[in-house]
Amino acid sequence: MLMLISSLCIIGLAVADNNPIVQTVNGKVVGKTLKSYSENDFYAFQGIPFAEPPVGDLRFQPPQPPKKWEGVLDSRNSNKECIQIYPTYSTGESEDCLYLNVYTPLLPNENQNVSLPVLVFIHGGAFLYGNGKIDDCKPYKLMDYGIVLVNFQYRLGVLGFLSTGDLECPGNNGLKDQQLALKWVQANIQNFGGDPMRVTIGGQSAGAASVGLQLLGPNSEDLFRGAIQASGSPLASWTLQRNPSKYAYLIASHIDPTINETNTSKKELMKFLRTVDVSRIKEVSLKIFRKDSIAKALNNEEGFVFTTVIEPVHDGAFLTETVFNKFESGDFQPVPIFIGITSEEGRSFAHGSTLDELLENYDSNPELIVTPSAHIINKDIGRKVGQDIRNFYTGNETLSENKGPALKFLSDAGFGRPNIKQAQMASKYNDVYFYEFGYSGDLGRQGQPVEYIPGAYSVQHTEDLRYIFVDIENKEEYSEKDVLTMDRLVLLWTNFVKFLNPTPGRCELLQNVIWPSVSQDSFPYLVINETLEVKYDFKKPMMNEYAKIFELYAIPPLDTY
Repeated sequence: MLMLISSLCIIGLAVADNNPIVQTVNGKVVGKTLKSYSENDFYAFQGIPFAEPPVGDLRFQPPQPPKKWEGVLDSRNSNKECIQIYPTYSTGESEDCLYLNVYTPLLPNENQNVSLPVLVFIHGGAFLYGNGKIDDCKPYKLMDYGIVLVNFQYRLGVLGFLSTGDLECPGNNGLKDQQLALKWVQANIQNFGGDPMRVTIGGQSAGAASVGLQLLGPNSEDLFRGAIQASGSPLASWTLQRNPSKYAYLIASHIDPTINETNTSKKELMKFLRTVDVSRIKEVSLKIFRKDSIAKALNNEEGFVFTTVIEPVHDGAFLTETVFNKFESGDFQPVPIFIGITSEEGRSFAHGSTLDELLENYDSNPELIVTPSAHIINKDIGRKVGQDIRNFYTGNETLSENKGPALKFLSDAGFGRPNIKQAQMASKYNDVYFYEFGYSGDLGRQGQPVEYIPGAYSVQHTEDLRYIFVDIENKEEYSEKDVLTMDRLVLLWTNFVKFLNPTPGRCELLQNVIWPSVSQDSFPYLVINETLEVKYDFKKPMMNEYAKIFELYAIPPLDTY
């Protein structure tokens, strides 16, 4: 029996065909039936190709649309994932990885027309790792709320973001993978019960930064109508690769020491890199990332080693001017945005000796505290500005001896400041809803105890996502507060997907809160904790301090914030 009850608070659904077959533009696919969090049936299609395998001559090239196939493609299980810049190989890791998954509570047939709103989710992982497999992007809870969920793989690290800084390899291929997946959705999602006119893109961390970058893409018009960004913005300094050619040559020279910028042209460089076994590329990437990428990103010297670049102008370019300039000028898709952070993103770095080493380095070299977007070349000025920023958080004391304030600095530098700035800039052109997720529960912490750090909040990077993509195996063990937070957060997300407004009407589950959007005159935000509360002027003293620093010392034009 099918039950579809339209409400701002609940939608229940049921379906009944175990192995459905759906026609796509490229051929037929067969899926399977799974059970949702609330024991409703839904359909799962996993491992559908949205591009040709990016191997051989297609390595380091923009993605190409997939060829058609005969017969029915088995899309009932998939362990595909892109090469991970991670020490071990995981099951299914391959260059041949451009596949997507579709989860839907209803399918159209000759007796019923189905047209549900769609959430396309982009995974995070610092542009280095992550995947769209069902074990990581669990659809079970979302399938009880009357939406279609799509997620996918995109090329990571060197394979997705290598650039020579010119037309030989312009870069941003991982972002171009994402955009081709969004075009696949437009062409095919109606056959899976989704409405191509009601697509929202969402993501977390690097996935959220990717969502922000998709807002800027010149070919993004009509691919989506809303955006969800959890803990990430392309205005963060870690999202921009500032010296791509250097690292393209560095990868090659680790493999063949005779290669360098003086004796090897970029054309020869790319020809060589296309012949190298992918396992060797992964091995070398790990060495470089361990030495350079994370340290330099945290030290604000530059962004992650392989991520977004500013491309030369050419047909097919994804980004040819700075993110800051595009947001400032309004040159982006002016869709409603749902954006926010956890209460202490920087806690992700509060483990072991890494944090101690980082803070000691900041104290010894305060110029590293300053975001590279400020372009402060004079070291003496850089040291003064870095000391001013440190003193704002610690009251003229060291970061090493004040870990709570130091974590606040890390939270603000990587997530708070860029997310808030994007919200402020984008609110000039459309609705922006900002939140702070501060609920600390076992589900978010994955059962780990919270270390008490004086002066720091408790909820770190990624905790909010665990209330969206929820496991069903141990759901009976979830606490009442965790379940309440889960229900609220999923409702806010799915309301936005459906209505482009997380609180389109008063609802008891949401404590009858109406969440106002950001304006040029006011910065309201929703605090999501054991209760929901609208507050104003989020982190205003910090934002004012940085505005003053940028005005006094930054050398324009800014690229990030």
